[in-house]
Amino acid sequence: MARLVQNYGIFINAEPTAVYDYLADFTKHGEWSEGLNVEAVSEGPTEVGSEFKSVGKQFGKDVANDIKVIEAQRPSRLAFVASADGTDFLQEIDLSESGGGTRLQRKLSFDANPLLKIIFGLVIGPFFAGPTMNKALRNFKAKLEES
Repeated sequence: MARLVQNYGIFINAEPTAVYDYLADFTKHGEWSEGLNVEAVSEGPTEVGSEFKSVGKQFGKDVANDIKVIEAQRPSRLAFVASADGTDFLQEIDLSESGGGTRLQRKLSFDANPLLKIIFGLVIGPFFAGPTMNKALRNFKAKLEES
């Protein structure tokens, strides 16, 4: 298996604490990530060990994920694993103050066989995953900046 890593980033004109708080409310991820519905499994605020279930569209079909928070360092870092069909997708999000706003860096990584890694690099990443992730980040930015 090979580790596939994709990095995304965006500047948001809001303080890191506000960005973190909105991001850590997983039940609101559907507000900025189209076709996604997330429900809390755990009660209380998001912290290490919090669990969620999500259903989202991927290539036109519903995909369910079990989500578990593995790092929660307000206001600078949130990391979680979304598991679907035997694959664990690690998402690490770092927030830093920058120019009166927040720089959000999102790293997505997962294990893939060498053929999938090549296909992802040539087709899936540039034509589907990248544009979808960038659109979600732009939506996230817009939601925060309008409030």
